[in-house]
Amino acid sequence: MSELLYKTLRESVVNAIRAKIMNHQIRPGERIVELELAQEFHTSRGPIREALRQLEIEGIVEYTRNVGCSVRNFSVKDSYEVYLLRTNYEIVSIRLLNGKVPEDTVRNMENILEHMKSIPVNEFDRVFEYDNQFHEQLVLMSKLPRLEKAWKELYYSNLLAGYDLLAEKEKILERQYDNHIAILEACKEGDCNKICQEVKKHYWTTIFRMLQDQKLEESDLKKSWMMAI
Repeated sequence: MSELLYKTLRESVVNAIRAKIMNHQIRPGERIVELELAQEFHTSRGPIREALRQLEIEGIVEYTRNVGCSVRNFSVKDSYEVYLLRTNYEIVSIRLLNGKVPEDTVRNMENILEHMKSIPVNEFDRVFEYDNQFHEQLVLMSKLPRLEKAWKELYYSNLLAGYDLLAEKEKILERQYDNHIAILEACKEGDCNKICQEVKKHYWTTIFRMLQDQKLEESDLKKSWMMAI
């Protein structure tokens, strides 16, 4: 098999396993058996093993001694870390451009928000896909490949965190547009500090709601959040 074909096979396996996890066909905490996946996808265990390593980097699966590989149980603490890092990565990009967001970036953000306006409840997962696409624009405009790579490693962790920890899907769908429009408007104004503040507020609001859902104390976490950024 050529190197190109093997790479294509490996990527297909990664996408297939990731989809099974996102669709909850493999549940958090459930052990992943390489042999079973190899038989299901009609491949050897090599591509399966490499796919699981990629998903481990993305924070979706984890290896435990004497247990093996399983889907990661995502806690509020995990979500806090993911959103803290995402906030900082996006702010690095915003400050690099001194808040002067390119016109094509603004247009892309506008288009994504238009799609976000009309998501049916039975396609709830798309909320987080559009959320990722929207925030990704703030990173891509930096044209810093290592920053992009670091941000993208948290992409699927955001999907898992949001889908598993947030309740009341209808209310989430209703407020998604309003939650993001403030960032877009700040980008149009070109005020660097205001954009950064809106991004910080946006992510903290998400974390705060998660903490409330889990009935956890937020005061110390908020203090740490504001000091870290």
